[in-house]
Amino acid sequence: MSHETEAIITPGTSLVYPYYNGVGKLCAVLLKDGELVCVKHSPTEVVDLSMKYFGTSLRGGVDGGKSLLGEVHMMPVMINESLDMYMFPSKSPSSDRCVWFSLTHILTFLPFDKDHTQVILRDGTVFNIDCSYPVFHSRYQRTCMLKTGLTTRVLQMKLKEKGNSKPYLIRRKGKHGNFEISED
Repeated sequence: MSHETEAIITPGTSLVYPYYNGVGKLCAVLLKDGELVCVKHSPTEVVDLSMKYFGTSLRGGVDGGKSLLGEVHMMPVMINESLDMYMFPSKSPSSDRCVWFSLTHILTFLPFDKDHTQVILRDGTVFNIDCSYPVFHSRYQRTCMLKTGLTTRVLQMKLKEKGNSKPYLIRRKGKHGNFEISED
């Protein structure tokens, strides 16, 4: 993988978690295609860089999610729809303890104790997160709702495209006039 794209989330990325490097800088580790990849960006910066790579941004993803889910604290985001990449944060994205999880890589999750959840990924990796089970479950469900809602919107648009449409002739009436429309 090229050095410039190692911090980009791909369909093989299961999660992105924080770590501090030797000089105390907040960095991230990506579990990507079964390998741990350390990058110099924070987990939330990795999410934002990845979204920018695919043509949007974290801010745009959050704003887009609000149109479907309303005002939600710690909004899940779509990294890329065609690659089926949806991520959600375990804590506030501004927290240095925030872990980002990929929806498609989660096999199951179980309560570990009152304040922790054990997340089991499809590749068998077990990640213990300091987030209660009910809170983690709620964030997981919101991400499912975001994915379903966005998928439904796209399907509805595709169905409308197949409907009967009629052709129009649209031309300007006069040099500075409005356009006139006829149904021929």
